Amino acid sequence: MKALRGAAATCVVVALTWMSACAPTPTTDAAAAARTGAGAWLAQQFDATTGVIPSPYVPGTNDLGSTATAITSLRIAGTGGNVAAAAVTALSLRVDEYVVDGSGNDQPGPLARLILAVRSTGGDPRSFGGTDLVARLEATLLTSGSDAGRFGVQDATYDGAFRQGLALAALSVVVPRPAVVDPGTGSVDDLPAVAWLQAQQCSDGSWMPYRADLTAPCAFDPVTFASPDTNSTAMAVLGLRSLGATAPADFSAWLTSVRNADGGWSFDGGAGSPTDPDSTGLVVAARRATGTLPDTAAVSALIGFQLGSSYPAAEQGAFYYPYGTPSPSLLATNDAVLGLAPGVWPAVAVG
Repeated sequence: MKALRGAAATCVVVALTWMSACAPTPTTDAAAAARTGAGAWLAQQFDATTGVIPSPYVPGTNDLGSTATAITSLRIAGTGGNVAAAAVTALSLRVDEYVVDGSGNDQPGPLARLILAVRSTGGDPRSFGGTDLVARLEATLLTSGSDAGRFGVQDATYDGAFRQGLALAALSVVVPRPAVVDPGTGSVDDLPAVAWLQAQQCSDGSWMPYRADLTAPCAFDPVTFASPDTNSTAMAVLGLRSLGATAPADFSAWLTSVRNADGGWSFDGGAGSPTDPDSTGLVVAARRATGTLPDTAAVSALIGFQLGSSYPAAEQGAFYYPYGTPSPSLLATNDAVLGLAPGVWPAVAVG
């Protein structure tokens, strides 16, 4: 969370525009329309003065994480180029505010999001706001201990596999690729960062957020409330596939086994939870990366969470979660765009 990557790598971004020479992965008209609508809504969420997205939860603050992610979403949606460019400029002045945690340590997830945002607008993540984002992400790699190969000193209990996959995906689009994800000669599977994520996989093909004890079977943890989930699995798959790495077990069978009857996926696949757009978008993207194009049921399940013409104009195009009164969600919309992308992520987000 790749054979197809070779084709995606032939894409050519023209200057700083959103134009690409990539032949898009076949998609439905409905998916394309939904992607465009989501992009239009996302573009409207950026503040024209600050250049970033204000927090929908804490008035007077900004959501830099959603901002960085939405920049790549706009690239995928093929809209909002000027908005994205202004946002990248704004983020270049706030790198430490976004990526440094309360203990003064760089966080791999935000660094990966920034690298993808910069690359999606044609910028150089090695020289961004006076800092080298790639070097900083590489420097978070643990080199000793039981978790050698993991990105980040931060607690991995709830996001270890996800942030590892995200970091690998971000570094896969850096040109030239850094040594931490480029074996030069030999196998990419031997790289510490790849090997760590492979070792975290469960025997049934899924991933939990984090396994401190690799000898223990994957199961619901009554202490952390963590269990195998679709989001960790999807991002792990996307990260490994972005580098052409393999996975020890067949993850596709597990993803199929936890699919809901409506064609979508929930976070805790197989636990009886209803389909949600976040999980469905991520899983569809992961399946596409392994050669399984979105089917009608998956696309319909995902688009079913998009706010349409019966909602206020300012909300139309956004995606919502199936809890409470439907209302726009930045996270759901960004992940839905990932599932509706016309090609394999992350390559499709950078050209």
